[in-house]
Amino acid sequence: MGCKERWRRRGILVCAVGMLVCAGLFVRQWREYRKGAASYEKWRQEAVAPLKKPTQQIKVSSEEEMVLEKTEPQTPPLQVDFAALEGINAEVTGWLYSPDTVISYPVVQGEDNTYYLDHLLDGSKNSAGTIFIDSRCQGLDGKNTILYGHHMKNGTMFASLQEYQSQQFYEAHPVMYFITPEGTWEIQLFSAYVADGQDAAWQMDFSSEAAFGQWLEQRKAQSCFQSSLQPSDSDQVITLSTCDGTIAGARFVCHGIIEKMKTTAET
Repeated sequence: MGCKERWRRRGILVCAVGMLVCAGLFVRQWREYRKGAASYEKWRQEAVAPLKKPTQQIKVSSEEEMVLEKTEPQTPPLQVDFAALEGINAEVTGWLYSPDTVISYPVVQGEDNTYYLDHLLDGSKNSAGTIFIDSRCQGLDGKNTILYGHHMKNGTMFASLQEYQSQQFYEAHPVMYFITPEGTWEIQLFSAYVADGQDAAWQMDFSSEAAFGQWLEQRKAQSCFQSSLQPSDSDQVITLSTCDGTIAGARFVCHGIIEKMKTTAET
């Protein structure tokens, strides 16, 4: 057997081994993605149920309708069994829900910002991780509460956030909800954009109300979509943060004003 033939066979063997390794990694990743998606679907089925809006209608004038929208009790979009979720993980703080999208997930807050990057709600290791609040945040009490989630290649977790680069998508999905044992908060989105590591998107502490107001103006000015919302320095904000698949080291962020809903259960 000539030298060239031996090298040719070795090359074929190396290529074959490489293909097998790649195929094995692909199958492993597919199984992990499948496990993560199935786990979250299971927890949705066990702990979450949609609430039907009241069917009784009252005829009112347009002026009265505007008043009712601000003063009448609202029906939260989901009913969440937090006792069941806390039985799985005591660090559950809420449930994030975006109507007519894939975003419907439990939210946790751990002791650091690393553990839930690769652990599911039940503590099993998985690259999907769990959506979590920045460990430095004081729940929803701060001016800017930050939630992190992965941009999964199978479209789950926070992958759909990048759809907010489209004005049409924003107009179809301008509101999300954060449901907690204490109540339901409406998240009115006003900005979304790609942020590099030097961006102030993740700033949580502000020297004054005026400084926070300037921060809000900057966030709105960077937005991919146009919104009629004008956040003020008296508002509180939730920031949703995920990896950006187009620029290395960048993140895609969405900012929304949060306001606690006055629900029928509180009247």
